[in-house]
Amino acid sequence: MAAKKHSKTGKRRNSQGICFRQETAVSLGKTMVPMINGNEPSYDSTENVYPSKFLIMCLNTIQNSLQNGGVLNIEDGPLFANAWGVDFWNYYSNGQDVMEKSGADSTREQIAWMASAAADTIARKEEEGLSFTGPFLLFLVPSLEKAFKVRQVWKPLETVGIYTLSLHSGTSIEHQIHRLKTAEPEFLVSTPERLLELLSLKAVNISEVSFLVIDGLQAPFEGCYFDGIKSVRQFIHGNPQTVVFSYCMNNLSISMVQKLLEN
Repeated sequence: MAAKKHSKTGKRRNSQGICFRQETAVSLGKTMVPMINGNEPSYDSTENVYPSKFLIMCLNTIQNSLQNGGVLNIEDGPLFANAWGVDFWNYYSNGQDVMEKSGADSTREQIAWMASAAADTIARKEEEGLSFTGPFLLFLVPSLEKAFKVRQVWKPLETVGIYTLSLHSGTSIEHQIHRLKTAEPEFLVSTPERLLELLSLKAVNISEVSFLVIDGLQAPFEGCYFDGIKSVRQFIHGNPQTVVFSYCMNNLSISMVQKLLEN
């Protein structure tokens, strides 16, 4: 963002020479399904896109914080070598929406990679002189507990100028309105119910969200959470790049998710 009301520790570091959103489909993840007409991508043409130094720095920042807090196992190896993350990065950098079909609950490692990829995009766009009128990344979760988990992973990125707000019923809505006005966060993690309350009060603008993550989507698709996601989607203009965590395993399910995300 061009101007922030809160104080930052300094200018975001250079994201250094990354190829972004190439047109070629990538043969990578075994659990992630690109949501392109409900089909797997063509694997005949592949091109790896390597993470930038800034993205690696974001991953290391998160890893150091989580390890110090005792919530990430150092024996699992560095985040930048995480197999899921590398697969995700190639899909993300090629502009593809994906469904993670191995489970409906994202892990800390997955959350770290998605946040670092978004932070890298923000840093590069700002270097190009672009600014954002609202949050760049919106992460929808089904519960207060999951919102806390996501916020815990994202918080270390404040040291590189990426600010997060967590919106849920565990905090007064007046406090959250105040924080939205003063912090101007790049990332939002929220339950649909609380976000819809804030949208009805015009306390937040998500129209320019560029990256949408939907966590904990259970099949069959019904209930308050699913309805809330559909309602939130109507406030987002255009077609943000999207990652969905769900137990959906077939092309029909992918097609249903695509319809959910249509605006």
